[in-house]
Amino acid sequence: MIPSPEVPTLSNQAPNPLPTIQTTLNASEVVDRLKVRSKRGKLAGFDEHPRAGIASVAAFGSPFDSVLSIHHAENTVSFTLNLATKLPTIFALVLVLTVWPGMPLTDSFLSNFLWYEGLLSRGLATWMWYVPTTILPLPFVWRTAINRSRASAREHAIGTVEKIRKAIELSA
Repeated sequence: MIPSPEVPTLSNQAPNPLPTIQTTLNASEVVDRLKVRSKRGKLAGFDEHPRAGIASVAAFGSPFDSVLSIHHAENTVSFTLNLATKLPTIFALVLVLTVWPGMPLTDSFLSNFLWYEGLLSRGLATWMWYVPTTILPLPFVWRTAINRSRASAREHAIGTVEKIRKAIELSA
């Protein structure tokens, strides 16, 4: 029997948390060191004024990116990974809005064939088969895109945590 691959969860936080870093630096010293690394091009998407945490960096995923938030408390630097919402929202909107315009286009194209005219004369309307075949796959497409994004962003985030570890331990 072939073992099934591990499927990422849809929750915002992965079941196994990202690594933490023990440090003697305070939060502003950590941000200063990360700022230096980002100016050298070593921390993509660095933001020293994020919505959450002391700083954040990009965690690249495919097809959607995430944000790796950096937190500092009691000599521990911890991380949270959250999916950036702008591109997934646009993607979902485009998916939904492109379903209906395709129906009249498909209907007008298929109406040029005699066999399809025969089906229409027997009571089969284009929307009866078109809407289910275009809408039913959408949740599966969405779930696959989100799961792949979270898995690839997590992989990138783990590499970024190691870069941050090196920056914090630089001269500690």
